Amino acid sequence: MWPMRIRNRRRHLAVASALAAAALSLAAAGFAQERKSAAAFTFRAEQIASDFAVGYAVTTGDVNGDGRTDVVAINGTDLVWFEAPTWQKRVMLSGVTARDNVTLSLHDIDRDGRLDVALGAAWQPSNTSSGGTLQWVRRNGPGPDAPWELHAIGEEPTLHRIRWADIDGDGVRELVVAPLHGRGTKGPDWQGQGARILIFRPPANPAREPWAMEVADDTLHILHNFLPANMDSDPQDELLTASREGVHMLKRGADRTWTRTLVGEGTPGEIKMGRVAGRRMLATVEPWHGASVVVYAEKAGLWSRSVVEAAIAGGHAVGWADFDGDGSDELAVGWRDGKPGVALYVVDREGALQSKVMVDEGGMATEDLTIADLNGDKRPEIIASGRATHNVKIYWNETRR
Repeated sequence: MWPMRIRNRRRHLAVASALAAAALSLAAAGFAQERKSAAAFTFRAEQIASDFAVGYAVTTGDVNGDGRTDVVAINGTDLVWFEAPTWQKRVMLSGVTARDNVTLSLHDIDRDGRLDVALGAAWQPSNTSSGGTLQWVRRNGPGPDAPWELHAIGEEPTLHRIRWADIDGDGVRELVVAPLHGRGTKGPDWQGQGARILIFRPPANPAREPWAMEVADDTLHILHNFLPANMDSDPQDELLTASREGVHMLKRGADRTWTRTLVGEGTPGEIKMGRVAGRRMLATVEPWHGASVVVYAEKAGLWSRSVVEAAIAGGHAVGWADFDGDGSDELAVGWRDGKPGVALYVVDREGALQSKVMVDEGGMATEDLTIADLNGDKRPEIIASGRATHNVKIYWNETRR
């Protein structure tokens, strides 16, 4: 009897010890979460252009093949790149496309080992019957001062966003094109035909041969942005769309037909994806050009929706990255109206707000932003282009890790 009691007591002590250890572990996790929410994110602003007019879009890539990441941007008339590490501005095109340039995306289109630029222009947001030119630009010769040449691809009224994606799952990227409105629609309601999401496939000789085109969807309205992402185990990219009808996922089947699935309810205008504590998160601005920053946390069926901010004005850019090196992403958001700026939001794995840190207050009327490690220190920077402020800035990430 006594040995049995002793063994039971030992078991109880072991269980109690394990529970205490678990409690300490949870307390430590809670403390880490608290420290995370109060983390001191530090950014140093460097303005690399101050007279750039409206910076419609900004991105990054190694333009000259020297192993450094350069900044590429457009305004209404010009396509330029800022050469790392001095950020000298070099003009690729000026006054060649129909005004305004509105969107760009980098890729080695002709497979010569050098980056090319797909470019959308003739931006006329209320003209749903004409305009919206699509072209690509390549450098004609070696060296940073070699001229760039323009090649037409197609047209689509209110062409607004373009991105590269592997739609076929064969390792070759296609150019996905999304207009803002459907053909023939009129404001303020924009009822009728939906915006045509188009897939363009580069031919063997993209400068001389026509590009095959496919319509992925034509049912969505006020399609302000979209995001290619691989959402499952197959090699094909899906398309996540931000429109008046909500967040949807478009997927092409083996029979080449497309299906559309509702992911999140809302009226998003921007969309980007990150991960927090291993869970996929979508960030949007709602409604388009709106005041709310919304995070959707992945789950079966509709993703859970959390409003993390409701007081910005003219929200126009979002992006995720692990800025402090803790394994979870933080959310960068830029807006262009009121007192414009750029902010960093820390959310938990449910999408709830933990903290907000201002990166720029009043000095960047954000039209677009992108995120990249520009100096190879494994700490991503924020790069933004302005509307009313007419500038391009790098926010150097000096957060302690």
